[in-house]
Amino acid sequence: MPPRGSAPDETADRRRLGVQDRGKNAKNYPGLALRTTFIVGYPGETDAQFQTLLDFVGEMRFDKVGVFQYSFEPGTAAEPLGDPVPREVKGERFRMLMEKQQIISLERNKTFVGRKLDVLLEGFGQGVSIGRSYRDAPEIDGLVLVKGEIHSGQIIPVRIDEALEYDLKGTAVTKKKSK
Repeated sequence: MPPRGSAPDETADRRRLGVQDRGKNAKNYPGLALRTTFIVGYPGETDAQFQTLLDFVGEMRFDKVGVFQYSFEPGTAAEPLGDPVPREVKGERFRMLMEKQQIISLERNKTFVGRKLDVLLEGFGQGVSIGRSYRDAPEIDGLVLVKGEIHSGQIIPVRIDEALEYDLKGTAVTKKKSK
């Protein structure tokens, strides 16, 4: 299976060591799936820093992105920072980042239409099997929806027929019988 990387970031401040090379290195590994998680509205986050994050996500074109709004929690290391970013601002930043990533995710998913992916089947019902490819973290990322009810627990080749923002739809590839 191609490698899959995950690197959580609270901010996309490009001065952080090594971040600027991540995108260049990804191009050296065809099939690499990059995913990350961001927190928006962290105490002290400025409009300029958030714009840097939006630009960074646009440049990196991650396959999968998780976004959380900062939540003040007493007793944590961040408690002294308080919760100075208004809830409305956090919500707007969350919405903007998710909308940007949805567009990127759909574009990335469309590159798989017509290709075959190995899919680990995890369940089925109502005429559809549900699984995930090497690009999908369990219970976090999207799914691969496969036509037909196929028993769980096996890895099967699936031809991808359709791309959605977070999921792929496909058909199980059956081996042709030789005569």
